[in-house]
Amino acid sequence: MIKTVYKNNWFRVIKEEDWHYIIEKNSNNGAVILLLEDNKYFIFIKTYRKAINKTVIELPRGYGEKDETSLETALREAFEETGYKVNNNDIIKLGSIYPNSAILSSEIDIYFAEVSKEDKMQNDIDSEVIGIVKIDKKNIKNFILNQRIKDSFSLSALQLYFIQYIESKNDIY
Repeated sequence: MIKTVYKNNWFRVIKEEDWHYIIEKNSNNGAVILLLEDNKYFIFIKTYRKAINKTVIELPRGYGEKDETSLETALREAFEETGYKVNNNDIIKLGSIYPNSAILSSEIDIYFAEVSKEDKMQNDIDSEVIGIVKIDKKNIKNFILNQRIKDSFSLSALQLYFIQYIESKNDIY
């Protein structure tokens, strides 16, 4: 028997037999986007996450709006959270992930786009964003190894990028 045991504007907690899991509203068109400015800097955001009570560095991401595709979500989130305007033709889907397959029903698409300084159209960014963090492409491994980047979305996006863009070109990262 399937039963909703809790519900709010963002998700439902479902009990099915002995299992509990979460169905997130609009997660089927949610997205995360990895931006690379001038082939030099990855663009991250700094934000506070109440669930872990920490300020973290992570990639722009979010739920989709009603009738929005995950691509449209990625473009919107990039603009809202960083101020960068990404052209539809400059964005590539790297893949998708299950952020936590034990308790979340979500499958989130991951996108990549190259941008330039000129693509930054606004400085007025989403209120949940504390600031923009630019990380030199050559220094990204240190951020990962020193655990300054720990969220599954960012780590997955970076790994997909490394596999598809760096290792395939025998580039050093």
